[in-house]
Amino acid sequence: MKRSSLLAAMLLSAGMVFAQRSIPSLKIDDLEKLVQSGDSAYVVNLWATWCAPCIQEIPAFEKQAKALKGKPVKFIFVSLDMSDAYPGDIQSFAKRRNMRSSIVWLNEPNANSFASRIDPRWKGSIPCTIFINPKKGYRKFVEGQMSKEALQKEVDALL
Repeated sequence: MKRSSLLAAMLLSAGMVFAQRSIPSLKIDDLEKLVQSGDSAYVVNLWATWCAPCIQEIPAFEKQAKALKGKPVKFIFVSLDMSDAYPGDIQSFAKRRNMRSSIVWLNEPNANSFASRIDPRWKGSIPCTIFINPKKGYRKFVEGQMSKEALQKEVDALL
């Protein structure tokens, strides 16, 4: 009885921690600094909770991130949801989808102010993904939904 109570308490507290997961709010300057620093390569996926193609590709990104755990690559999901979705709707979405990778909310109300800084060719459609390896001087922008095979190919090139 004592052992099962301890296990139940641990599971409950783990669930509560995930339910209250903090999602930082970043400006485009903060995001740029984040992915240009450190010894890691980055896979930065821009998405929104209402975007069907974004939702469809999330499992492939999460599976890839899990497979590369311990490698010098970080997966970051950048939510482009409107301010009324931050943080509650994004947190709820992440919990329902069991998302484990880092999630940030891009706190930029005007897409025209940051789109060209993401990539000059970007038209603003999502999903889109940026592959960045500062150590190799590698940067690639992919607009549109990615298959797991295309994602694997880009991650291989990144590393």
